[in-house]
Amino acid sequence: MKGISKNGDYLRIQFTWNGKRYRPTTTHKTGQEKQAAKLLAAILFDLENKRFKLDMYKNQLLQFSTLQELDNAYVNAQKSPLLSTLLTEHLTILDGKLNSGAIQPSTHRGYCYTITAHLLPRFGKYKVSEVTVQMLEEFINSLGFTRNRLKVILRPLMEIFQRMQRYGVIDKSPFLDLNKDSFVNVRISDYEVNPFNQDEIDLIIANCDHDCVRNFIQFGFWTGCRISEIFALNWDDIDFKKETISITKNQTINKQLKCPKTKSGIRIIEMTPKAKEALQDQYLITAERERIFLSPTGQIWYKPGSFGVFWKNALLKAKVKYRNPYQMRHTFISMMLHFGNSPLDLYQMAGHENTEMIYKNYARFIKQSGDKKLLKIL
Repeated sequence: MKGISKNGDYLRIQFTWNGKRYRPTTTHKTGQEKQAAKLLAAILFDLENKRFKLDMYKNQLLQFSTLQELDNAYVNAQKSPLLSTLLTEHLTILDGKLNSGAIQPSTHRGYCYTITAHLLPRFGKYKVSEVTVQMLEEFINSLGFTRNRLKVILRPLMEIFQRMQRYGVIDKSPFLDLNKDSFVNVRISDYEVNPFNQDEIDLIIANCDHDCVRNFIQFGFWTGCRISEIFALNWDDIDFKKETISITKNQTINKQLKCPKTKSGIRIIEMTPKAKEALQDQYLITAERERIFLSPTGQIWYKPGSFGVFWKNALLKAKVKYRNPYQMRHTFISMMLHFGNSPLDLYQMAGHENTEMIYKNYARFIKQSGDKKLLKIL
C-alpha cells in the first residue's frame, strides 16, 4: 500500500512535507494497513488544512521524534508564514472564485498577474510578520503607477494581511499605517473629462463606415451608457411607447453577461430623441436578433477594443482629435449639465451611486438652473 511499509512487527507511514521526508513508526501491526493508511491520510489532511497538531496522533505512534520537528516547524510557520505561501494560496482562492462565478475572468487574470509579476517577486521571501509600512511605501513609490492601478496591485496583499490579523497571526496590518504621504511618487493619471462639442459629434457620426457603428456611436453620445452596457442591450430592454431604456446588465470580456457591480447600475433611463433615432435605424438592421448593437459582420461585439477600431477610423476620417470611446459618456453628462439638467436627476441616469462623481468630474459644466428635462433636448 502506498505510503505504508514494515518496520519489524509494526507499520511505518512515510510522506514528504515541504521537501523533507518523514517516516514515523505507528502502533499498527502487519494486517492493519487500512488503519495505518487512515492515520496517514488524517495527518496529510490536517497539514493541508493548517490544523496539524502532533498531540492528536501520539497514541497511534511508537516513534514520533521526527514529527516533533515537523510540529515545531509547522507551528512556527503558522505563527508567521512566508508570503510566498500565502500569495500562492491566494491564487488558489482566486481560481475557486472564478469557478464559482464570484469574479469575472478579466478580474481573475488581473489579480493573478499582479501576484505573479509584482507581489511574489517583491514580498515572497518575507514572513508576514516581517513586512513593514516602510517596505510597502518603498514598493508603492518604486512602481510609478497611478493610484487606481496601485489599488489593484495591492489588493491581494492587503486581503492577506487583513486575514492574518483576523486570525491573530499578526497584531496589526501594515496597511493601516498607509496614508496620503505614502504615495509621494504616484503618477497622476493623464485621463480627464474631455468632451466632444456638437460639431465634432456630427462629424464623427457622418464619417462612420458602417450604419451599425454610426447608430452605436449616436446612441452612446445621447444616452451616456457605458460601452459594456450598450454591448449587452437586447430589444426587450427598449420601450418605444414609454420612450425608456432598461439597463440591467453589461457584457464582460468573452461575451459574458453579468449584473452591474452596484445597484445604481440597474436603472431605467429616458430615451432622448437622438437615442430614439439611433434605435429606430438600428431596428432595421437587427430587428430579428436578440442583441441590438452588433458588429458590422453581424456578430456580438467581443470586447471594447474591437469596437475601438471602428471608433478610431471614424475620428481619423472626421479629422477630430482622438479621445477614447468612454468620452461619449463624458460628453453626454457634460452636455446635459450644460443644458441645465440637475445633477440630482442626472446621476441616476448615468448609473452613479450618488452625485459625488458628477460634482467631482463635471463641476465646470453645471448650471444653476435645473428645470430642463432631457426629453426636451434636441
